[in-house]
Amino acid sequence: MNENPLVIDLTDEKGEKVKVEIVQQFFDNGKHYVIANDLGNDTDCYILEVKSSENGDELVSIDDEAEFNRLCNVVDNLGKEQE
Repeated sequence: MNENPLVIDLTDEKGEKVKVEIVQQFFDNGKHYVIANDLGNDTDCYILEVKSSENGDELVSIDDEAEFNRLCNVVDNLGKEQE
């Protein structure tokens, strides 16, 4: 995204804090998403929706399994386009 990495803390499904780096953003079906790599685990990453409001942007998890699986395919295709 830019030369200065954006590192933030998320709370995972177990309620534990996870430090992640936002590594890419993309738009799909009119929605804004980011891909965040878990800095404590090289194999984990997150796809989060960016929801904007008058209070600023909020990162929201994708709870719908079908939507999440569809976005995984979108992300896979993004990776193939960059190769």
